[in-house]
Parts: sequence; structure tokens; C-alpha cells
Amino acid sequence: MTDEATLRLAEGRRLLDGGDLDGALRILGQLTGHPDRNLSGEAWLLIGQALYRTDDEAGAMAAWQRAADSDGDSAWSGWRAVAEQHVRLGELEPAIEAYREAQRRAPPAERGAIVNRIAWLLKETGHDFAARRQFNRARGAYATYTPIVTWALVAINVIVFLVDGAMGGVNLGLFGGGGPLAEAGAVYGPLVAQGEWYRILTSAFLHLGLLHLAFNMYALYLFGPIVEQMYGHVEYLVIYLLCAAGGSVLTILLAPNQAAAGASGAIFGLFGLAFVVGRRHKVMLGPQARALLSQVGLLLVVNLVITFSVSGISWTGHVGGMIVGAVIGFLLPPTQVATLGGMWRTPSGERLERPMAGTLRLGVYLGVLVLLVVGSYIAVRFVG
Repeated sequence: MTDEATLRLAEGRRLLDGGDLDGALRILGQLTGHPDRNLSGEAWLLIGQALYRTDDEAGAMAAWQRAADSDGDSAWSGWRAVAEQHVRLGELEPAIEAYREAQRRAPPAERGAIVNRIAWLLKETGHDFAARRQFNRARGAYATYTPIVTWALVAINVIVFLVDGAMGGVNLGLFGGGGPLAEAGAVYGPLVAQGEWYRILTSAFLHLGLLHLAFNMYALYLFGPIVEQMYGHVEYLVIYLLCAAGGSVLTILLAPNQAAAGASGAIFGLFGLAFVVGRRHKVMLGPQARALLSQVGLLLVVNLVITFSVSGISWTGHVGGMIVGAVIGFLLPPTQVATLGGMWRTPSGERLERPMAGTLRLGVYLGVLVLLVVGSYIAVRFVG
């Protein structure tokens, strides 16, 4: 978009919001032929709103169809507006088709609400079986999201443990000491202070016994896919690594002379994040995921009791990871699933809760990373 055209679009939206429909139509009409399809599509969408408010429903429908056909960023909103107008006219079959077009083009956070509307319309038109499938899809029961990062993390942990066991013997207990890889990669304050910074992350992929590995991987298998579905592959991996680092940093801060290893810090981070997200952001998940999410508070309490009751467990690793996960969950809403707040809309159809800008999300992750780096520096200076 050019700066001038963008300003004119913003002025047209301002006039529309202020009730000056003629003024808005005059300005917006000049933008419908703009070569930028995102700008022209948005102009058609706003024109449709203005015409609808003047009781020109046919003109509004035509404008929204032009927005839908623009194939720009607002095309999905155009299809949704067309579908809503079909519903108002009692034309349910065309409404279903328009909603399907909207669902195909909508951002991930919007799709759940649209699928839910399709399900209700199918039910109203007598397509009960198809309606049930859509309701299940809206709830995530037939989600096709594959947690590839979780499977990769599990595979890496298992492979590293097998290699370490082959090099130094496999311990069948909970904790009993690892092999050469665990010795070379576990987090240990004095060695980190000597420059072996890699231990802050490598320790999260090493385990000190078969049961130690099994407990952690089972927890990752249960909760990893939920967090990965909520945040997407890339953000999930970033969250996992930051939580792992958080556990290591707190360990070298408060227990520098205790060697620690295991994925527990990262997993406690996922627990902390899931607990906060479930209560702060009210995510819309399928029944199985919701059931697991509802139990995460109890699991946190039980695991914290075990952490402080059983000797040999690094409480600093668990608590450090949990704090990092909780902070991220508090500051960053999920991007890949709908939230209850995102379902609310203004009379014009805009979301009351707007998606967080990508630059702001990146800033949060970088801020957490900076805090961990500063904590590490303080820790090694103290150890040294």
C-alpha cells in the first residue's frame, strides 16, 4: 500500500465509524480500483458495511462479494460477510458454501469459529452427520496437526540415552549416573564458569537412568503436542529450549556445585505454560486436550511435592523451567488455536481481541533470552 492510499483508507474507516456514511463511501469508492488487492479488497469490505447501514442490502452483498473476489488479505472477511448476509436472507445452503470459502482462507485463529458456524448451518439444513463431523472438527477432535517437534525431541532424547548407555552402561534405576555423554554435557556451575556454556542446553537432552528417561518422555508425549498445537512448531521449539535453559540457569545460580541433567526443566516449563494459558487465555481445544489441560494444576502440585521430597532431584531445574514457561504463557497468547477472547466481535465484525503483532512476540522471546543470559553471567561470575 502507498502511504497516501493507506491514509485515505484510514480516513474512510474513521468516517464510517463516525457515522458519516456518504463521506466514507466517497473516499472508499476511489480506492476500489487500486492495484494493491489488499487495499482494494479492504475498501470493498468497508463499502459493504456502509451500504448495509443505509439499508442497501443488495449493494452491500455485491460489495462484500467484490471483497471476497479480491483474493487479498481481507478476502476471507468478504466471504464471511457474504455468508452472514445469506443467513439473514434465509439462504442457508449458499451460506454454508460461503463460510467454507471463508474457512479455507481465514487465519488459523479464526477457523474454529467459522467451522462452528458451518456445523450449526448443516444441522439446520438436516445434514446431521456432516454437522457432527464439523462440531468435532471445531472442537479439535479430528485435528490434523502433527506434533513433529515433540516426536523429534522424544527421538533425540532416546537416541542420546542409548548412545550414552552403549558407551558407559545403561542404568535401570531412576538416578544412578549417566555415561560419558552425561558427564560431558550435564549442567555444572564450575564448568560453565570455565566456558562450557553449551551445558546449559545439552543437559536437557541427557538422562541418568532408564526410569528417569521414561518418566520425562511420557510427560513430554502427553503435554508436548498440546503446546505445539497451540503455538505452532517454531514457537513451541523456542519455548521448549528457553524453559530448558531456565532450569539450567537457576541451577547454576542457586546450586552451582550440583550437577544436573534431564528434560524435566523444559517439561516443567510446558506444565507452567499450559497452566497459565488455560486460565488466562481460555483456549478452545478438543475434549481430550481440554481434559489434560484441566489436570495440569494438580500435576504441577504433585510433581513439585515429589521434587522437594525425593533426594537427588534438581528442584532448581524444575522451578526454573516452570517460571520461564509461566512467564511466556502469561505474556503470549497461542497463535494456532482460537481463544474465548478472540470470539468476541464489534458490531462491524472486527475482533475485540486483536492478534499480537509478530514483532512484539519476538520481543518477548528475546526479552526472556536476555534475562537468561544476564542470569547466566551473574551465576558464572559468582561461581568464578
